[in-house]
Amino acid sequence: MNNINSSKKISIICYGISALIFGAIYIFGVFLSKGDEMGYCMLNFYIVMPLTTLIVSLIISIKKGYLFWCYPVFVGLLGIIIPFAVFSTFEILSLFFAFFPALIGLIIGMIIRTKTKKYAIN
Repeated sequence: MNNINSSKKISIICYGISALIFGAIYIFGVFLSKGDEMGYCMLNFYIVMPLTTLIVSLIISIKKGYLFWCYPVFVGLLGIIIPFAVFSTFEILSLFFAFFPALIGLIIGMIIRTKTKKYAIN
């Protein structure tokens, strides 16, 4: 682990945090009781997933993490798999939970990185 450079470390940490949060969302969904489906969906799919992917993709793109372009695809797949595993339903709307916020965070992070690089003193 000593030979891993900074961009790979930040990528491993960001991908790991996302995987842990998405895993917790899945485990929480598996043990749902009757009548809690609406609260589960509102909390996780409309608040936790988009905020997590937006913030982590912002960090990974500002720091120019290793394979940062793969992050929206990674969380997009997780965002599709979790509703399918919990509710046994497949909808393309699931892309709005993770993929698009990650893409927006990636673009904003790249803009911030180019602005700060332009004003940085070398």
